[in-house]
Amino acid sequence: MRQKRKAAVRAAAGFKKIKTLVLLGLLFVVLAFTLISASNTLDSIAASETQLAAILQQIEAEEARRLQIEDSAAYTQNVSFIEDVARRRLGLVRRDEIIFIMMPQN
Repeated sequence: MRQKRKAAVRAAAGFKKIKTLVLLGLLFVVLAFTLISASNTLDSIAASETQLAAILQQIEAEEARRLQIEDSAAYTQNVSFIEDVARRRLGLVRRDEIIFIMMPQN
């Protein structure tokens, strides 16, 4: 009877060791999946930050372009711009101006 008991105790101890090893294995697998998932998440965050930086840079460039367009629009409404266009493109002059035309010498 003692031998049966000793065998039962040994079997129970062996079962506990197997159970502990299986639990440790499962814990390791869960930990590995968690680390892989965290790594993927960090990679995704890094990619998003890079994309955000590019978008912010594009916003700054568009803001500078908008300001340039506003300045150009304000300049085109100015009298000096209209006068400059009339002189350069249309060849117009003011009433009190005298025009000198230089002829090239051969």
